[in-house]
Amino acid sequence: MLRGPDTGAVEDAAGLALGWLATPATADPPRTLALIWATVELERALADLSGVSAGAVLSGVLADGVPLAAQAIEDPLLGARVVVVPTGGEIRIALAEPSTEGRLAATLARHAEGPAGRYVRSPVGLDRLRVLAAAAGIGVSTPQPGPFGREVLVVAPPAGPHLVLVEPQPGDAVPTSGDPRAVPSRP
Repeated sequence: MLRGPDTGAVEDAAGLALGWLATPATADPPRTLALIWATVELERALADLSGVSAGAVLSGVLADGVPLAAQAIEDPLLGARVVVVPTGGEIRIALAEPSTEGRLAATLARHAEGPAGRYVRSPVGLDRLRVLAAAAGIGVSTPQPGPFGREVLVVAPPAGPHLVLVEPQPGDAVPTSGDPRAVPSRP
């Protein structure tokens, strides 16, 4: 059974300090958007989670009857299909199932199902982030679209933990279907 993640344990497991990302011009610190939970089967993990996260998931479907697994968004940096599940709190769970023999598959092969990293909202745009990373000797991937918008992966061992930095956007709406690169509009 999938148990609710321990935010502190995943943050510690990521072990990737973000001090290099802080600048005097940074208004907000980096903020965790979702904890990445590696699974071999989205549908089963969603069913398990429905018993843990009351109200957020009901038998693996949204209120409109569309299965959450059908709304999975591809994350090319992890090589995974990702479903972002609300938890009732600020930090969500990003259930991730491998779609390639990439990083998430390596994580599952080495560590089995469970916490695999986190998605973090960057306080600076990705162009600036790449400059700061280079100055600090930190490797980052090229930007790609992901479940929270444009993102980069902090290069670390392929089996994780994974740190995905997401470009700042107005608001924090989470796309559940459609174009994951779309920027939500303000009400």
